[in-house]
Amino acid sequence: MPVKASWIDEESGKRVNVLGTTENIGENSALVNLETLPPVGSEVKLRILDEEKTLIEVQTKVIRVERDPSKPLAALTILANLKKWKDVAMEAAQEWVTRHWRLNYEEEWVN
Repeated sequence: MPVKASWIDEESGKRVNVLGTTENIGENSALVNLETLPPVGSEVKLRILDEEKTLIEVQTKVIRVERDPSKPLAALTILANLKKWKDVAMEAAQEWVTRHWRLNYEEEWVN
C-alpha cells in the first residue's frame, strides 16, 4: 500500500517527506520501503494512503532499518492510536492484498 512518511532531520532541523510502500503491516508495527531511510530511534509521522486519500495517520518510532540499496526498509512501531491502527490499517491491508491477489491471479491466466 502506498505511504507518506515525514520526520525532522536532526542535523538540519528540516522536515523530510518521502513516499514509499508497505512491505508488511502488523498489529502494532509496519515495515515500509522508503526512498530515504530515517535514523533509528527517530519519530516518524506515517500516513497510509488509498490512492491519494489518507486512510490513517499515526506517530511511529523507527526500531530498525535495512540499508539494502535495492529495497531500503524501515521497521516502525506504532506509538499511539493502536485500536484505530488495528481497525483501519489491518483491514485496509487485507482488502488491498485480496484485491491485488485477484488481479495478479487473473492476469496469469490471460497469458
